[in-house]
Amino acid sequence: MLNNTTLTLGLSIVLAAIPAAIWAVLFFKQTEIKKLHLIILFILGILTAPALLGIQYLWEIYPKFDLAYLIETSIKQIGLMYIALFVLFGVMEEVIKHFAVRIIDKKTLAIKTVNNALRLSILSGLGFAFAENIYYLYQLWGGISTGELIGVYIFRSIFTMCAHMIFSGIFGYYFGISKFSIDITKQKRLSGDTSIITRAISKLFNVPIPQAHKEKTILKGLFIALFLHAGFNFLLQFNAILPVIGFVVLGYLFLRYLLKRKTGHLVLLTDISEKRKPMIAKKDEEVVLELLGMWFKGKRYVDVVHVCERLLERDPDNNVVKLFQAKALDQIDNKNVYKKVLKKIFKNQKDLSKKDKNILTKYLEQKNKS
Repeated sequence: MLNNTTLTLGLSIVLAAIPAAIWAVLFFKQTEIKKLHLIILFILGILTAPALLGIQYLWEIYPKFDLAYLIETSIKQIGLMYIALFVLFGVMEEVIKHFAVRIIDKKTLAIKTVNNALRLSILSGLGFAFAENIYYLYQLWGGISTGELIGVYIFRSIFTMCAHMIFSGIFGYYFGISKFSIDITKQKRLSGDTSIITRAISKLFNVPIPQAHKEKTILKGLFIALFLHAGFNFLLQFNAILPVIGFVVLGYLFLRYLLKRKTGHLVLLTDISEKRKPMIAKKDEEVVLELLGMWFKGKRYVDVVHVCERLLERDPDNNVVKLFQAKALDQIDNKNVYKKVLKKIFKNQKDLSKKDKNILTKYLEQKNKS
């Protein structure tokens, strides 16, 4: 016969699995990522929670490495102390959840688009939240009334789990973007969009600009996820339930916005043999890219979209062109009727207008003469 401990643990696992399954269906009903990779990552995400507990256990064995105790004894102002603790545990949680994504990507090359990175990070966060819910339900079982337990269960199943997925997903988005650093830095250079921070990192650590941009992008994702995580925990500490709910809803809307961005659909070729040979001379392509940069800087986004579509017919795997195209589409006002038309005919756009052709031909001729 099952003892109370085993029964409580079993019920906690079953109850925690219900919202996890619902969230998994909502986010992964339609995805090209292999199911085996999703299962492995979810398991890794689950393991990140006990790994975090393991670090805290090591702190008990080796108190001189206990960062939480150091903060508690060093900062006298209660509010600042809590903020510092939330930042510490936020960093630990986000880094360890992100580590699971890096493992699966390194072993399987699962991340081929920005959205892949975002979705896999969401799954890692879901695994962490699932394990955390088991722990809380098991600890609270019998210690509070049934009504209170149900309230905690509903809140954690909806808002806490969603919050973990949001934080991880945002970090994952920027990690995915960082994989395109070479293409992005070239696109930014052509459009005159240079970053002072990127240049500073490059000079400070003596690394190429693309590498500096990659590190900056990853740190940006970590800081945004950390800020949101610390803010969520801070509000939760003072039982500010309505602000917490609003916080999570805004975070969810931001995550949905990232999922819908055209940039998120760029494909990263992990095998160079898969790259198709361009049907345009390298010199001509570089000239047209310069033109795209000028038009993008001048906010001629419709022209950029048209030229990109024509270029991609000749060089379908050119991510710099895809970046120009995606960013131009993102910049066109959603209320713009032309953007709605573009979305319908986007993949079937076969040619430029006669005016566009003449502009492009004239520019190429002038460039070649100079």
